[in-house]
Amino acid sequence: MNVSSNISYTDINTVNQLKSGANANSPENVRKVAQQFESLFTNMMIKSMRDANAVFAEGNPLNTPQTRFYQEMYDGQMSVHLSEGRGLGLTDALVRQLAPQSNAASGREQSAAPAVDQSALLARRRLQVSADYSAWADRLAQAEQGQRSAASDSDNWQPLRGIEAMRNGRSTAAALNPEAAQRTRFANSQEFVETMLPMAEKAAARLGVDPHYLVAQAALETGWGKSVIRESDGSSSHNLFGIKAHGGWQGDSANVATSEYRDGVRTSERADFRSYESWEQSFEDYVSFLESNGRYNKALNSTANPDAFFRELQDAGYATDPQYARKVSQIARQLISSSDERVAASDAPTDSSSRA
Repeated sequence: MNVSSNISYTDINTVNQLKSGANANSPENVRKVAQQFESLFTNMMIKSMRDANAVFAEGNPLNTPQTRFYQEMYDGQMSVHLSEGRGLGLTDALVRQLAPQSNAASGREQSAAPAVDQSALLARRRLQVSADYSAWADRLAQAEQGQRSAASDSDNWQPLRGIEAMRNGRSTAAALNPEAAQRTRFANSQEFVETMLPMAEKAAARLGVDPHYLVAQAALETGWGKSVIRESDGSSSHNLFGIKAHGGWQGDSANVATSEYRDGVRTSERADFRSYESWEQSFEDYVSFLESNGRYNKALNSTANPDAFFRELQDAGYATDPQYARKVSQIARQLISSSDERVAASDAPTDSSSRA
C-alpha cells in the first residue's frame, strides 16, 4: 500500500515536518515538497474550472453554501491524489531543478550518476526543432511553386499545413485538426474552448475584441455547447450567439422555447432563431449582425475594452438578461486565467525519458 495515499489536503503537520530535521534537504523531502506544490497547482486549475461554470449554477436549488463547502473539500483531496505517483509531470520537473540546490545546501556530494547538463539538452532540442522547421519550410516553398509530388502530399500534409497556418496568423491547433471544427458534441468545457477559439480569433480580429470573450459569450448562450438550439429534425442549428431570425434573415431557422426578461421578470416564450451550416458561419454572421445594426455602433467603438463592449451590447438590447455582460466577463476572465496557467505549465522542463 502506498503510504502517500493516506495524506489529506488538511494535513499541515506533514508540511511542517519537511522544513526541519536532519533530512530537511534530502531527495525524499525535495520530492514531497514538489508534490505539495503540484497539488496546489492542480487545486488552482480545478478551482478555475469550477468558477468558470459558476454562472450556470445560479438559481439551482442544489447550489447551497453547504454543497460548495463539501465540493471544495473534495477538490482539495482530489488535487492531492492527482499529484501522487507520476502526477502531472510538474513534480519531476521541480525535483530536477531543486535536487542540485538541496544537495549543495546539505553539504553532501552526489554519489549517484553525474548530473545531466540540462542546458546542453535544451540546446540540442532547439537545434532539432530549428532543423525540422527549416525542412518543413523548404517543402512548403516547393508546394507553393507547384513542385510537390503526390507522395509528398500524403507524407508532409500535416506539418505543411501547420507552417502555412503560422504564416497566415491562424491557430495551428485548428489547422492541424480541421475535423475538430465540425464537432457537434463536446465532452467537456475544455473541448468546447479548443474547438471554438480558432474561429473566435478570426471573428475577434474583425471586431478588435479579445477572442476569449467571444468564446465566453458562446459558452453562456449554449451551456458550453450542450444546449445548442436544434432544428425540428434534431440537427444542430450551430447558433452560438442566440441571434433570432429577424431583420431580413433569408436562411434556415429553428423555432424553440427561450427565456426572456420582461421588466426584470424571467418569462418563457417561443421564438425563431437563425440556423447555420457550421460554427464558423455562426461566428461570421455574428460579426456581420453587429456591424449591420446601427444600435450597436457604440459597442463596436468600445472593443478595446471587452468588458465595456459587452456592457454596451447589453444596453443596446442584445440580451434581456440584466446580468448578461457580467456573466460573459466572468467566464472570459476564467478562460484567460486557465489559458495562462496552461502556458506556464507547458513552459516547465520535461523529461520524456522518465515516462513509459
